[in-house]
Amino acid sequence: MAGWFELPRVVWFGLAERGGRILGYADLQQSDAHADIDARTLDPAVAHTLVQACVKRAAADAPIRGYAAATDEPASSAYRAADFRIVRHSFTMEIELDEAGAAPEWPDGVTVRPWQEGDDPDFHAAVQDAFADHFGFEPRSFGEWRHDLDVRPETDRALWYLALDGDDVAGAAICSWHSSGDRTFGWVGELGVRAAWRRRGLGLALLRHAFAELGRRGATRVGLGVDAENTTGAVRLYERAGMHVTRRYDTWELGR
Repeated sequence: MAGWFELPRVVWFGLAERGGRILGYADLQQSDAHADIDARTLDPAVAHTLVQACVKRAAADAPIRGYAAATDEPASSAYRAADFRIVRHSFTMEIELDEAGAAPEWPDGVTVRPWQEGDDPDFHAAVQDAFADHFGFEPRSFGEWRHDLDVRPETDRALWYLALDGDDVAGAAICSWHSSGDRTFGWVGELGVRAAWRRRGLGLALLRHAFAELGRRGATRVGLGVDAENTTGAVRLYERAGMHVTRRYDTWELGR
């Protein structure tokens, strides 16, 4: 959690306690476009208090978004009571790895290699381009993007992969271990293919390459997060690779 306090967009972090016992927490992130709330507690009354505290601290002229698992009734009830409405869904998807995983089939002319010193700008550019038309995308400077990754203890550049077409970066996969620290649970944090290389099987090849590399290092399962209404067909791609939905998250929004 320590790195979370260093993220530049986190403007407030609050704990809820009663009688000296911590019952929940919430953080508020603020960007130019909107504010984001993440409130965690099992107590409905505490959830309401945390959400209201974040709303009061958010910039007055920007929409506010809240995020909660579909099964998180305390947070969902708190957003509903504060006049938020659901505007989007996202999924956590996972796959159990086995020894007979399908090998990646690379498009003609495309090769893949792991991260090398000096590659960070290429990864940043590939990810920014690949997600430019996605819901909620906000351009991030190279410095902010790298800082966000560097403060996360799970970041491991040995698990980053670039797809190259000659000297051109066609796509990238940024993988890690799950933030829980479980070294049998691999995570695909960002997987993106630039527009000119889409519809050629590169996304599936990158994903299968990630599975193989994580499995080789001891992962028995791999997960990722994805927008349920992704315009590039990512959910179908992940299902084709053998992944399945394990959890749904709701995006709530309060317009102002």
